[in-house]
Amino acid sequence: MDKLELFFIKRYLKTPKRNLFRFTFVFMVLGIILSVGILSAGLNLFQGYESNLKSLLLDSFAHIGIQSSYGDLISEVDSASIIDRLSQKRESLSAIPSLECPLLAQKGDKIRAINLRAYDFNREFPYQKYVNGGEGKLQSGEVIVGHYLAEELGLGIGDSIELNYPRFDRITPLGILTAQNNYKIAALYRSGYYESDRSLVISTLEDARALLLLPEGYSKIELRLKDADKAGLFARDYSEELGQDFIPIPWNLYAESLLRLVAMEKWLIFIVFSFLVLIAGINVISAVSTIIIDKSSEIAVLKTLGASHRSIKRLFALRVGAIAILAVVIGQVFGAALSWFVEKQTFYRLKGDVYFIDTLGARITFPNLLVVFLVASFLIFLCVMFPLKQIEKMQIIEVIRHKH
Repeated sequence: MDKLELFFIKRYLKTPKRNLFRFTFVFMVLGIILSVGILSAGLNLFQGYESNLKSLLLDSFAHIGIQSSYGDLISEVDSASIIDRLSQKRESLSAIPSLECPLLAQKGDKIRAINLRAYDFNREFPYQKYVNGGEGKLQSGEVIVGHYLAEELGLGIGDSIELNYPRFDRITPLGILTAQNNYKIAALYRSGYYESDRSLVISTLEDARALLLLPEGYSKIELRLKDADKAGLFARDYSEELGQDFIPIPWNLYAESLLRLVAMEKWLIFIVFSFLVLIAGINVISAVSTIIIDKSSEIAVLKTLGASHRSIKRLFALRVGAIAILAVVIGQVFGAALSWFVEKQTFYRLKGDVYFIDTLGARITFPNLLVVFLVASFLIFLCVMFPLKQIEKMQIIEVIRHKH
């Protein structure tokens, strides 16, 4: 910045009532703040949604599920061997055997398809933090039910639920034989992940085996890792180590496509909301054009003194640009406050059957802040530079003639 530009910038800032508080200028600043705030809030909320969804997926499912290659149950001996081997890995947090099976839950005339998971509650139970009510340690004849499933069946803690297991391997002239039993609801399961909360029933291994008529064995070994993002790499290593009889399946094999879709939607929303900043740029064009008309005599004097078009345009760009950049920063602060309000409000919740989770959350990250700042600043810079082309077309004689 040369001495001439510095002189006019200081003069500009010393007369705020005339320059900064003009209606068009204030309207321009408010437009930038609102558009950048909405853009920032949208990105923060989508980032929070993406982070919450990934967190719930990692908390609700095994990071790596080890199953039999032939679709059979894993025997007690093989299960103990796999758990002993994988528990010694540095990247491993826990290895827990489980038994899973699709069943039918019934209460009166209401029937729902459910997924039964059975654990040995004498060992560590990995989902204890999502259990509401009860002690979380099941006794024989007790189950933990997803809270959405309980709502649909009209059940609560202490009520009984009937589980039915259609035996397709035992079809008689009278129909399909069904194993069934009633269980007491000891607690509700609420993770925030809709699919689990609507379909999950957790029982003891003994009850599940008695219902499924299984003497022993497990459906899979649930392995949890310190770094779940590397599950795919570890799964390949475990596949070679365990041999062809077992298949390690990482969580991202079935969830990565969903997370990629959410990430794509996040940036699509960002692009759409960026047009709000571009619309606010119309006010910038109007404000800069008004300033140029108002300062036409000063522009004529500068041209008379030998100032180049580039220097004059730079002077006006600095005048408006400094305020516009400040407005972008204030807009990001407003966006953070708006995100916090949306996260804390209680009058609206996401529909779990549509968005997979039922909680709104916001997450502010430095890369997102930087992206919003750079994109907003670039769009506003274009809108500032567009009307400055008028300066090159202004003739000194015409300006003086119109002023006098």
